[in-house]
Amino acid sequence: MSKISSPHHIPAVAVTAPKTTDEVARALAVAANSGHQVTVFATGHGIPPLGDTSDSVLLDMSAFDRIEIDPDSRIARVGGAVKWRDLLEAAAEHGLVGPVGSSGSVGVVGYSLGGGLGPFGRHLGLACSAIRAAELVTPDGRVRRIDPGSDPDLCWALKGGGGGFGVVTELEIQLSPMPQMAGGMLGWSIESAREVLGVWAEWTRTAPADVTSGVRLVQPPEGPALVVLNVVGVRSGESLREELKPLLDLNPLVDMVGDTDPVRYIDECGDPDIEGPPIAIEHVMLDRLPVEALDHVADFGHPVTGCGAMMVELRHLGGALARRDESCALAHLDGNFSLMVMGVEQGAEGFAHVVDVLSDYGRGRTYFNFMTGKGSRETAYESDALRRLAELHEAVDPSRRLKQAHPISRGAVAGDAEGQALVV
Repeated sequence: MSKISSPHHIPAVAVTAPKTTDEVARALAVAANSGHQVTVFATGHGIPPLGDTSDSVLLDMSAFDRIEIDPDSRIARVGGAVKWRDLLEAAAEHGLVGPVGSSGSVGVVGYSLGGGLGPFGRHLGLACSAIRAAELVTPDGRVRRIDPGSDPDLCWALKGGGGGFGVVTELEIQLSPMPQMAGGMLGWSIESAREVLGVWAEWTRTAPADVTSGVRLVQPPEGPALVVLNVVGVRSGESLREELKPLLDLNPLVDMVGDTDPVRYIDECGDPDIEGPPIAIEHVMLDRLPVEALDHVADFGHPVTGCGAMMVELRHLGGALARRDESCALAHLDGNFSLMVMGVEQGAEGFAHVVDVLSDYGRGRTYFNFMTGKGSRETAYESDALRRLAELHEAVDPSRRLKQAHPISRGAVAGDAEGQALVV
């Protein structure tokens, strides 16, 4: 996914690289005295949605890369800059796994604070459900441990609320026993898109909850355009292949599905980091995929008739992702599929058109971590949750010291005349 590889590539008034929690607190105090906002850099994936950072102080958190695992409680304590692949490797030594995303280079903290949708999603649910506690430096410079006992409201907000309540220097994540796992990739020529999409959509109607999959129509910089299925199942390779028989019967050109483990899967099938020209992402969740919707997806993802995107993706949601967890600001994902369109920034208008057309098959709901700088929290959170998040933002950061993607306006605390939360 799109990222910025170094904090030195980010426009800022100043860059500071704290090595301790107390130094983070001092850096926030200095920024507050100067009147500048603070931009937090951990792994670089969360920077593009922030927009213009040139008038902010950049907080480089790369020193916060410690991982500590308690195998008895199955709790991982990870620093604010720890990447998922590093945590997966450390957890595997104890026979454990966490709710990883689709990229090993994404930070555990930012991914989890925004919800956390990954290849174990239908089995484990959103990653924010696994947050147990956090060490948080609030914008006023206080260092606080946030858990359900110390501050239930702020703990709720950290679990999927999109961050912005302070600088997380350490996060406690609940791990799970390493399951038997199978997964991998199937690939076909782009000319097979309609057939593959049709079979996959029908197959998802009865797909078991331990199997999570997605179909991508991809156009690599070099080589032919392809239809790619990524899939993970908490079962044996033989069992997963039997489950995938309708798709295997389509004679894929690429077949990498078999027994695997989380680290191997991320290495072989994880999202690549995209550096270079700015990337635009458009996204919406869908409730249904009738034939005409699949025809649209096939057309938009084709190199001749398409929108010029590098990737048009459909992910299967449901399962544990649909079960409500009231301990989280993002309690569940309210849709059966996720549509994402991604490519160079110049194509953003065309990508937005794709989402506009396909939105007819959903209710306009979105997932926070997939939103770009143009997105609104109003479509990602239920109205009651959004108002509660707005009240907490107002209490914790009334001066808007921390720079956020999709900040909540002060008007969201009161709501508009019809009771709907207002956002900017």
